Parts: sequence; C-alpha cells; structure tokens
Amino acid sequence: MVPLTGFLRARFTDRKFPLAVTLCLTNRCNFRCVYCHMPGTKRSELTTAEWLSAIDQFRAGGMIRCSLMGGEPLLRRDVGEIIQYLKQNGVHSAMNTNGWLVEDKLDDVAKLNLVCVGLDGPEAIHDEQRKRQGAFRRAVRAIELLLGRGVEVVTMSPVTPASIDHVDSMLTMAKEMGFRAGFQIEHDAECDVRNPIGAGLSDERLVELAEHLLRRRAEGAPIAVSKTFLETFAARGRRMVSSCSECRVPSYSCMVRPDGMVVPCFLTQHQGPMLSGASLGYLRAFHDIAHPKDAGCSSQPLMEMNYLFGLRPAAVMNALRLT
Repeated sequence: MVPLTGFLRARFTDRKFPLAVTLCLTNRCNFRCVYCHMPGTKRSELTTAEWLSAIDQFRAGGMIRCSLMGGEPLLRRDVGEIIQYLKQNGVHSAMNTNGWLVEDKLDDVAKLNLVCVGLDGPEAIHDEQRKRQGAFRRAVRAIELLLGRGVEVVTMSPVTPASIDHVDSMLTMAKEMGFRAGFQIEHDAECDVRNPIGAGLSDERLVELAEHLLRRRAEGAPIAVSKTFLETFAARGRRMVSSCSECRVPSYSCMVRPDGMVVPCFLTQHQGPMLSGASLGYLRAFHDIAHPKDAGCSSQPLMEMNYLFGLRPAAVMNALRLT
C-alpha cells in the first residue's frame, strides 16, 4: 500500500517535501509512437552511480514513492540495479513501460510495486500507433507475466480518434485478465493537450467519454481513473481540467530528466528555467525551482496526484487501490 502518512504530513505543513519523484531514466525508446516526442529528444544520461545518489538525496528529503519512466526505462542496462536499490531503501516503486522487454527482465521488473503498461486498444490499432508489429502481443504477454508474479498492473491508453470507440473492449480485457485500465487524452510533441496529434477529438466527445466511464465505473468496471477526475472533467466540459495555480503537485513532487535537470512535472519541462540536481544537489533544486506558469493541465496521473495531496476522498481511495 502507498504510505499515506507521508502525504498527510506534507499536506498539513507549509514545507515542500519531495514525496513522489519521477526519474526519467532515458529518452531512448524502441518504439516510435505517433503521439510521443521522447525518441527525438536527445539528452545525456546520468550514470548508475549518479542515479543512486539522486535516490539517496530524495530519500533523505522524504521521498516515499518513485516512478521510473522514459523513453523506455528497460533499455537501461542498469535498470535492475536501480529497482533493487529502491526496494532495499523501502521506496514504493513503479514503472511506465511499453512491455516489449518485460519478459527479458522479468526478475527485475517483478520487484516493483506497480507497473503501468501502455495499451492503446485492439491489436491493429495498438501496433499501428506504436509503429511496431507485435507490440500488442508483447504488451499483453508482459501483463500476464507480471500478474502471475503478483505485481499490480494498470494500463494507460491514450484516447485518440482511432481508439476512443474501443474503450469498452479495453475494460473487458481488464476484467478478464485482472488489471485496471487507465485513459489519457492525447497530446502533441510538446505534451500540450490543446494541440492533439492528427485531427484530434472535440471537447464534447471527450466529455461524452468521461460520462461513459463514470457509468461503467458505477457498474464496477476496473477503471484506474478516480470518480473525482471524471466528474471534474465532465463538469468543466473541456480538456483543460485544471490550472498550474491550482496544482499542489510541485510542492510535493518533481521529475528528474535523464540529464539530471529537475522540473516540476513532465508537462512543464519545456517552460524553463530548470535547475540541475546533478550540480546543485537534488533537494536544493527541488526546493528552489519555481512553481510552473499556468500552462493548464488535463494529465490524469498528475491530476490524481493533485487530488490526493488535496485529500479528495475518491482520489485517496483510488490511491489505496493502486498498491
């Protein structure tokens, strides 16, 4: 279970605590997804020792949860060492992956508390959007293997014009296999949901989806999206669910890019200026970094974290289910 005592401590003080940290281990990826900007972004990468030092510093500052992402984090040869280090230091650890390399590194990945596997829709849609033949079958195989090892699995499906009509098939698969399905609005190469890839989806169509997911959730469908987020989205009637000025996430969380730069979150990493944790120290960089400007947000994972830090009951219950 995610240790909520740390969140409560942070919520009722005026101090910043790096409770939930995302380490973007690499921008390298073995896929070329149509909606992703990462593979085209070249950055240097921290060494193993530098990543372990970053973990030590954040742990000393109060980190209780760490998420590993990329690119594709399993392309790092030292990913097993990083996972083991988090585990031995008592950090709740999670990873985002496309699933392709999970079977090859199963013993390492199985040590994680939570794994989020990208799953765009049925096989033809998934492989087309991922630009990799066989990607769907490898993702499903990864889910099967992880569930077989007792790892909590959620999926994340970018909601695109090609996939939006297949939401129910994803929920059927989730129920049959035993995972929870998450959904995220597509965005452009700069992580801006206002500029979706391709023709995009209207706000009205997305509101219809939110209302549909609320109904399916009430029916007991295994949806990894809180009632709070869906109700807020449906009520606002537009894809920008919140603003940076309303967001608590930068007070209790941050992301470290592959080159050691510390940013409030992946959606604001292009705003600048950013601070180098490798040079200044990660705690100083976290405490000194400015609150992001009002770029607007409809990132479901970030909004769930914002609700959690705000102690919204439905979001707290959702976090408790994501063990």
